[in-house]
Order: sequence, then structure tokens, then C-alpha cells
Amino acid sequence: MGKMKFYLLLPMVAILAFGSVSFAQSFDKEALKAELRAELKAELKQELMAELKSETKADIQEATLGLRDVIRADFNDEIRSEIMQENISGAVEDALAGSALLGGLFKGVTVGGFIDTNFMYNLRNSGENYTNRNANAKVNFVGENEDNSFVLENFAMFMDKEATDEHPIGWQMHTYWGEKAQRITFFGPGNDTSASSDTEGAAGFNDRFAIAAANITWNAPVFGKHVSITMGKMYTWIGYELVENIGNPNYTHGMVYNNVIPFTHTGISFDVSEFLPSDKWGLTLYLVNGWDSYIDNNEGKSYGAYLTYQPNDDFFISLATINGAETPSGTGSAGGPVTGNTGFSGKHQSSNVFMYDIVMTYSLPQVEKLSLGFNWDHGRAEDNAFTGFADPNQEGSTRANSSAHWWAAVVYAMYDYTDNQQGAFRYEYFDDDDGAKAFGISMYSLTYTHNITIAENLLIRPEIRYNKYNVSDGQEDAGMGISRTNGDGETQTNDDETILALGVEYVF
Repeated sequence: MGKMKFYLLLPMVAILAFGSVSFAQSFDKEALKAELRAELKAELKQELMAELKSETKADIQEATLGLRDVIRADFNDEIRSEIMQENISGAVEDALAGSALLGGLFKGVTVGGFIDTNFMYNLRNSGENYTNRNANAKVNFVGENEDNSFVLENFAMFMDKEATDEHPIGWQMHTYWGEKAQRITFFGPGNDTSASSDTEGAAGFNDRFAIAAANITWNAPVFGKHVSITMGKMYTWIGYELVENIGNPNYTHGMVYNNVIPFTHTGISFDVSEFLPSDKWGLTLYLVNGWDSYIDNNEGKSYGAYLTYQPNDDFFISLATINGAETPSGTGSAGGPVTGNTGFSGKHQSSNVFMYDIVMTYSLPQVEKLSLGFNWDHGRAEDNAFTGFADPNQEGSTRANSSAHWWAAVVYAMYDYTDNQQGAFRYEYFDDDDGAKAFGISMYSLTYTHNITIAENLLIRPEIRYNKYNVSDGQEDAGMGISRTNGDGETQTNDDETILALGVEYVF
């Protein structure tokens, strides 16, 4: 009976065993499929990632090449100019390296300059028989003086060697060729006779070449500090605007720059800024022949000072002064005093001329792209007040034994529309009613310049300017104002003018 039960259980045991084997086989198959799936997924993921990385790398390389092309186009002219600058300076050094004297002289010299061309059109001069602008107004424009003509205003070459602690000797030479070269210095070699004449006046300046500045600097050790001593011909320390148009917000020079301040001096200066309590202050002292002269036009000297204060990058203020005898030696053709081209003609060689100049600049933090400038001038010339005709240069006018004063104010506003476009506005007023500068009138001017910078080195500067001369009928009869001759031979005068200008400048 027991055996019977055992035999009856065998089929059931067999079925259970077979089922367990079948379940185990089924379980192993699913696990294997899952394992294979995971392996295949990992392999496929790796392949896809590799393919994606390859495509991304290709896209990045393509984008990088495109960006490089854009950057290359943007900086091509700038880099080319830098290379030319380096090559010019390097060529100068290499060419002179064989000379112990000249090689040392030109070591560390930077060479640069700019080309300045323009076209100007005076709307007042339109029509027949008009004279060039300011022909009779006697407003002495140092440049930008031709009407309805393409002009090479200036080709300037600069050579500068800075005096440093390591190399304490430096020098500077700036040369001009073009229209501006005629008017940059009034008294000098080749122009002495005509420039000192009361009949020739500015007509004597026919040279197209001028040395605007040439001087030597020595950083002299004094009491453990340095005093930079410069001797030679130098730019003036007075005024807001520079001789070079390239450094001014407006293309044309203002009437205040042209008629109120000197342009250059020949003499010696002492920069004593290191003795001041802070590097925010600067002070330079001057002893010079006078205003705009290679050689002195009298036996006196002028002295001056230039004090600056700049507490931060947004604000700057300066005070400049000059004082000394400016009356030319000798007498005019009529036996009276010589009227020198500096504008002063006192009765005595010792007649003193004093002026001071204030310059302020301010970049408004509230208006990020707006910056302002201000210039104030006031001067006094002894024995220089005139009596008689409205025009002090007319025959019969005399100089009284009293001082004549002049003053001027200029406001500048510059706004950066974009990174390469700037608008520059200038308003200026000049009062010379006393005749200290030989005008005997007051005048004002409004100027707007749109500065467009192309490829860093090229500037295109369209401009519109309005000049107003406050002259009376008697003064117009005396020759002031803008004049023309009509068909009947009669002279007609006007007291204002509008000028359109286009200046194109390239810096190298």
C-alpha cells in the first residue's frame, strides 16, 4: 500500500520538477534579454553620443571660423595699422642701430601722424562776386580757411620719445605740411620780415611746411624726486582745443581758439607735479619768448603756469595763466606802433599782456553717453584800448594809455549715439569790444559736428557752423563783416555766415 502511494506520487513529482525547470528556463531567458537590451542600449548611446559630439564639434568649428572671419574683418584695419606702426618704429630703430649716437637717440621712439583733408562751402558766398569767407572780417582762422575747394589741410608726422625713470632723456618733433602749416607760428625764420610788418600781416605766411613742436625733455633728479624740464618749441598749455583737429570734438577750430589764445611757444618749462601732495594734482611752470614765436618780438619774456586737478575719471579742471610783454619792437609805416600778428599793439615795448584760462570736463554718470566741456578766458592788455574808428587798424585810430580787456566762453556737449558715431555741439562767445585783439567787436558761433569712426583709424566728420559778428553800420563801412562786390561795383556787407564742412582724417 505504501509502495502504491509512492508510485502514484511520482507523476506529480515529475510534473512539478518539469514545471520548475521550465520556469527557471523562462526566467533565465528574460534576464538574458534584459541584459542584452541594457548592453545594446549602452552601445547605441555611446555611438549616438560620439556622433553628436562629432556633429557639435563640426558646428563649433564652423561657427568659430565664421566668428574669426567677422572679427578679422572688424579688426583688420586696426591690426594692420598696429603692424605698420610697429614696422615703422622698428625700421627706424633697425636703420639707426649701427650708429652709437643715433641708435641711442631713436631707441624707444614712437612714430605716427595723420592726414587731414576737407571741403568747405560758405552759403554766404554763394552767387557771383563773393569774396572768400572772413576775407574782410579779420577773424584769424588758424585753419579750415578755404571756401568751395578741396583742401589738404594737414599732413602731420609725429616722432616722440618719452622720458622715463630708466631713460631720463626724451624728445619730441611734430611737423606739419599743408594749409595749417602757414598759420601755426607767426614769428620765425623765413617769415621774420613779413610777419613783423604792419602792412603784410598774415599775407606773409606762405610756407606750407612748419615744425609745430620740437623740444628736449630731461627728467632731472631733485631732492629724491623728478622735475621734467622741457626746452624748445612746444604747444600752448592754454585752452580746451588742440592744434590738431583730430583731438577736438568739432572738426573746425572755434573762433575762441583762433582769436583768444596762443598756439605755440618757444621757451622752457618745469613740471613739478611730483612735489604736490597728491597725484591728482599737476603743476607746470613756463618761461617763454611770448605768443606764437620762434624768436622773441621784443626784449621781454612771458611766464606762465598750468595747474590741473583730476579727482576721478569723470571730472577734470585746469587753470592756465600767461603774463608778459607782447608788444612788437619798432614802429609801423605811419610812425605808430607795430600791430603784430599776435593781435597786440601797445604803445610801449613793456606793455604787459595777462590772461587766464579755465577748462573743465565732466562725464555725467546719470547720462552714460553724455560728456560736457567748458572753457573760460579773460585777458588784459596794457596801453591797448583804441579810440577813433570802429576798426582799430584803420588809419587815424589811436591807442589810449589805458588797458583793454577781452573775454570768451565756450560750452561743449558730446553724445555717443553708438560705439562709432558721436554728435558734438559747441557754443562760443567772444567779446573784444575794447579792441585788445584788434577786432573791436563781439561775435558768437554755433557748431554741430557728426563724428563717424570707421575701422578705428578713419574719421568722417560732416559739420554745419553758424558765425555771427555783432557789427554796427559804421563798422561795416570800416570793412568788418562778410563782403561782396555787386554788378555796379558797390561793396555789400553781411554780419553772419553759415558754413558746411566735410572733414576726412586718417590716423596712422
